Amino acid sequence: MIRISQILLISALAVIPFLNSLDNAFVYDDVFTITNNYFIRDWGNFPALFTNDYFNSSGEVTYRPVVTFSYFLDYSIWRLNPIGFHLTNILLHTLCAVLVYLLLSVVGKNCAIPFLSGILFASHPILTEAVNGVSYREDLLAAVFFLGSLVLFIQSRRHYHKHIFLYPLSLFAYLLSLCSKEMAITLPIIIFLFDWVFGDAETVKKNTIPYYLGFVIVSSFYLYLRFVWFHNPIEKQLTYPGNSLLVNLLTMPKVLASYIKLLFFTMHFNEDYLVTLSKTPFAATFIFSISFLSATGVIIYRSYNHSRYLFFFMLWFFITMAPTMNIIPIANIMAERYLYLPAVGFCTVLSYLLLGILRQVGTFVSRKDVNMGRWGNGRINFPVQHPLNLQNSLLCKPFPMLITCLVLVPVVFYSLSAAKRNRIWRDQFTFWLNTIESSPNSSRAHNNLGMMYLNEGNIDLAIREFQTAIAIESDPEYHHNLGMAYQKKGVKGKALEEYLRVLAVNPNSAITHNNMGNILIDEGHLDEGISKFKEAIFKTKLLRCPLQSGACLFQERPLRRLDR
Repeated sequence: MIRISQILLISALAVIPFLNSLDNAFVYDDVFTITNNYFIRDWGNFPALFTNDYFNSSGEVTYRPVVTFSYFLDYSIWRLNPIGFHLTNILLHTLCAVLVYLLLSVVGKNCAIPFLSGILFASHPILTEAVNGVSYREDLLAAVFFLGSLVLFIQSRRHYHKHIFLYPLSLFAYLLSLCSKEMAITLPIIIFLFDWVFGDAETVKKNTIPYYLGFVIVSSFYLYLRFVWFHNPIEKQLTYPGNSLLVNLLTMPKVLASYIKLLFFTMHFNEDYLVTLSKTPFAATFIFSISFLSATGVIIYRSYNHSRYLFFFMLWFFITMAPTMNIIPIANIMAERYLYLPAVGFCTVLSYLLLGILRQVGTFVSRKDVNMGRWGNGRINFPVQHPLNLQNSLLCKPFPMLITCLVLVPVVFYSLSAAKRNRIWRDQFTFWLNTIESSPNSSRAHNNLGMMYLNEGNIDLAIREFQTAIAIESDPEYHHNLGMAYQKKGVKGKALEEYLRVLAVNPNSAITHNNMGNILIDEGHLDEGISKFKEAIFKTKLLRCPLQSGACLFQERPLRRLDR
């Protein structure tokens, strides 16, 4: 049963906790995708979304044209005012929360589980990264179209006379979801699982051609786009943790267990998770993680006979998490934004558990007051049926204040936690200082904080941060940034030393050749300087990556997350 009042309340709970994020600045990858991205400022560039020039211009590393199109729209309205971009993210998050409610309403046909799941999803603090980071809008858009496609698919099945337009709309929404982020590739598995869990073998067999084939075709078309037509060669730089598939297999169970812990215990969040690699199956962390996940697997297996709804949404979490498990190498093996779509399954399971607790409380109370017959203006009725099949749900009739409080406690806690975390994204300095506080050994955080100091003219502080980053991880980019800091301070000898370290690892760094040319010219070595400039031009053409304008390039160059 879909109720407008419940949709309005879910929408309010999705908006209110994030209102204080509207005055946040552009942070981290937003510099590439929004602030310094001239591509989105001219609609004449729009056709490039469908050519190989997309990667050279869009600021994206993988093919996500739907996301870039949304930036075109935002910029045409708001220019570089971050309020508008953050408002779009909040509205997308609100739409996701409403779609969670609508999906569960068409699945379970009651008002308890959909409503509880919707308000928990709307306010869960683990989702703040995806909402606050404009560059992480891909997670929001992918979830919107993913959920929309699934709802349309279910409705096309149940209303056959509308199949002729609902089913194509479902396929189109699926394609838009894929072109927002790759993790949407799990939708056909979710659809197959839905028919298998809530139908039977005959249903699955009957739907193979008229329903599943369309999703297979869309998936195949997208995979061709992603890995053949619009494949970015830079992705070849990505490798498994420790350059070992075995290390990856031993490490990801710990990551998955950590995700589950973060969802249940909403504290100790981080903007840059540092995961210690497991290199042996006898490591304590690996053994504990495998034991925990094995126990979870047993619970999921046994839940099939107890509740197919519970079984389905438990599997939802693990299936939608699969693309983030580094099967194909990604730059960040752990990030909170990866939980945005899987959180739908988690919030549904949590709602089921909360409703079970409330039902037990109600049963206890109703037994004590059996002679009263009524409580307030409505009868308390807690049937013994499965919570998802309740026709007289405790949320559909008036219920005691105690039960109301039990429902609101996690929602209020989630909302306050989300509002608090929004302030971390206030500006670049706040973001990176907080990241270093959470992860003092994050070389990426020290490097990017160093860039903040360098752009503000605090060169000595910048040098300190770059040196700290290099002490943690000797990355060519960190050496390059330290070289820029030395160059700006006038210590040109040390700057050249750092640039030579960069070229020893990455001889194709056009900007490094260019900066060395500037130093050599300043030192009076004209021929060598000209040679470096020619080398920079050659590398630029080779990599098809134009240098930014400026006599001496001290631009902000935060480390890119190739998976985003």
